[in-house]
Amino acid sequence: MLLAPACADGTVRVAFRPPTGARYTYRLTVTAEVVTRIGDRPERRTVEEDVFTAHHSVLSSGDDGSRVEVRVEAEGQEDRTFIVRFDRAGVLAEVQRIEGIPADILGGLGLSELFPAAAAAPPERPLAPGDRWVIDEVVDLPGSTRLQGTGRLTALGMVDGRKLATVESDFTLPVLRTADDGENRLRLDGTQRTRANSTHHLDDGAVEQVEAETTGTFGLQLLPPEGTTGPIVPGRLEVRVRSATTRLH
Repeated sequence: MLLAPACADGTVRVAFRPPTGARYTYRLTVTAEVVTRIGDRPERRTVEEDVFTAHHSVLSSGDDGSRVEVRVEAEGQEDRTFIVRFDRAGVLAEVQRIEGIPADILGGLGLSELFPAAAAAPPERPLAPGDRWVIDEVVDLPGSTRLQGTGRLTALGMVDGRKLATVESDFTLPVLRTADDGENRLRLDGTQRTRANSTHHLDDGAVEQVEAETTGTFGLQLLPPEGTTGPIVPGRLEVRVRSATTRLH
């Protein structure tokens, strides 16, 4: 992809600032590798490859940020719908539940896959190539606390008549949550790290493409069913999610 200067002074605003009513559709290709070790059981290793389509509809947008409905489709699976809130700088601030689906049911997907505008969270101020910023935001996700890392604007350019900015980001997200797994409950405690390279449309900061890799190592406890007593079995969970997200025009 050949990039050329986007504007004369070399600075742009990249933060996500969609108009109310805007719609975006993304194709997601995801490969998730999971290694599970529980007690003295044999190690379990799984690899899943999936293709999803995510439809984003901006419900409201203003000085306090924007609310976006995200509907995720995959062949052979039930659609999943979320309401997400981005703050004024475009940082993913909250994932809400809708249609009775709790926000922690994200499957093997992460922030950068479901919500590509959260992949880099560029600041509102004008940026020039090479500028860096700190990512430090509280995220209202089940079992998660604070998103921390760094971002950098690497290039400005124009492709097929669209002015674009390319951003690299590297951030971590602590995870401490309990989830049901069949008849048992699992408690996870650890940190996931995401490295992402994203391209943003300069008209509204919407993401055009993201390539991301999320890795995480978690302490795992196998708990007895809720309301019962029994031993707690320790274990370990390792996750690697690689994804490519492309906006469909």
